[in-house]
Amino acid sequence: MKIKILSLVFLLSFSSCGIFIVSNNVSNQEEKAVDVIDNPAAKFLGDYDITVFGTPEGDLELKINVSQDGDGLKSTFESEEANSAFEITGTEIEQGILYIDIYVSSFGVNVSFEIYVDGDQVTGYLADMFELKGTKTN
Repeated sequence: MKIKILSLVFLLSFSSCGIFIVSNNVSNQEEKAVDVIDNPAAKFLGDYDITVFGTPEGDLELKINVSQDGDGLKSTFESEEANSAFEITGTEIEQGILYIDIYVSSFGVNVSFEIYVDGDQVTGYLADMFELKGTKTN
């Protein structure tokens, strides 16, 4: 009988510890949700490592930084090669999608990155033709 009671006490104490762990995770998620409500752009701010597949130049690997610029957003490429090939003309969020508009000097066209962010995973398209995948690093 004592063994059954001790087993029950241990089971209840371990279960209660598990509740605290779940509660902390939920409160952290709630804090992040409040940040996104206060600033809808917060989800999109940070550094992106992106690979664009199947372009005429081959697969492109890009590093893009998206930061807050007053009430809007600002994007920059981290490599000089990308800066010389593309000119960023605008950055905006529309219906939960990050759009980075660029001018491609070698083709003389305006196109945009359409970026979907889910946690630290990034998917989307360049010019509605070339699939992209990557990660958001911070």
